[in-house]
Amino acid sequence: MVGMDRMVSEEDGYVGQRIPMTTPGIRPRVDPEALGDVDPEKYPQPKESTHKIRGRSDIIEFLCGAVDPELLTVKTFYFFFYSAFGSLFPLMGVYFKQMGINPGQCGLLIGSRPFIEFLSAPFWGSLADR
Repeated sequence: MVGMDRMVSEEDGYVGQRIPMTTPGIRPRVDPEALGDVDPEKYPQPKESTHKIRGRSDIIEFLCGAVDPELLTVKTFYFFFYSAFGSLFPLMGVYFKQMGINPGQCGLLIGSRPFIEFLSAPFWGSLADR
């Protein structure tokens, strides 16, 4: 718990002194004057470094930020899906007109999508929060 102290044992080297306990998951402060081996329970091993040289980046990282390789497939799918949807959706009115639908029906069909999204958003949000 934060704010609580513990007594240090003789093995720690600070006999009779109180040191603050650390919160789990938060790295304790490093004493630069301390000697000895690193305790792997207090300080876990660092993550693997990337294959890139520090300070060097490619054009994708420059334009889009760091790209996680695990999410690259999903990000690519959504990029192409919304690119196609965004380029075709404005032409739906023209398509409906060519099919012979009157303007009232065309407006109903085009306007129903945002209305259905508005009504279904709470359902999908609650499903995603599970």
